[in-house]
Amino acid sequence: MNIGILGGSFDPAHKGHIYISDMAIKILDLNQIWWLVASQNPLKKTEQRKSLNRRLESAINIKKNYKIKPLALEESIGTLYSYDTLTALKKKMPGAKMFWIIGADNLYNMHKWYKWKKLFYICPIIVFNRPGYFYKSLSSKAAKFYWKKRVNIKYLRKFSYNNLPVWSFVNNSYNFNSSSEIRSNRKELLN
Repeated sequence: MNIGILGGSFDPAHKGHIYISDMAIKILDLNQIWWLVASQNPLKKTEQRKSLNRRLESAINIKKNYKIKPLALEESIGTLYSYDTLTALKKKMPGAKMFWIIGADNLYNMHKWYKWKKLFYICPIIVFNRPGYFYKSLSSKAAKFYWKKRVNIKYLRKFSYNNLPVWSFVNNSYNFNSSSEIRSNRKELLN
């Protein structure tokens, strides 16, 4: 089984999440893509646990593709960091072929993540371009560190876990949806 994992706050889930999910499903021939709605992003100072049910519900309500599965998995297995979550999933599902899907903004900041170098050894990382992040992400600390491990996305269809670490950058056309912009627009409407 081929599973894509897209983690995030999903505050709220939007068409940009659907766009990269649909692309990943098609390009990687995924059976499912799991939206891991984070109970708390360790890099965000605002308390997010109280809004988990609302954010999960927004993800469930917006998804159109039956292969997209919004889950509050980190809450149920008790993990906070992507490294711990992916490690737990690999142990529970050793036969599954997993792909960690992120936006270019996450690659740009990845050096701040817990055990970020070890993430590359769990499963392939697929980076989708985001507006304003093409050059920033490809010149980031993580990209430079693993530059020689970057492959064409088509290679990953026949990928073997013996070849980790490996990552791919998808220079897709932009979807300009952004959770922070949606939240900002909501605040403006309320004022």
